[in-house]
Amino acid sequence: MIYGYDVSYCETISKHWTPTAIDCYKIGCNCSKCNLYKIYFSSGESKCMMKYTVFNLVKKLGAPDKEVNINEKIL
Repeated sequence: MIYGYDVSYCETISKHWTPTAIDCYKIGCNCSKCNLYKIYFSSGESKCMMKYTVFNLVKKLGAPDKEVNINEKIL
């Protein structure tokens, strides 16, 4: 079966909200506003998958809680 995205990546990464995923969500998954994108992905050699991870997290878990301590959520 051929998928439009890497299923193994999405299934393993999209288990809980991480600080980076929340930051991406807060800027509307707009790569031009993301410092990590500017540092690591702007050269075009590799592609940031955070947007897909955030979409998957919203679909599975809903929007992140604004006042939740990330460490409590993971444990």
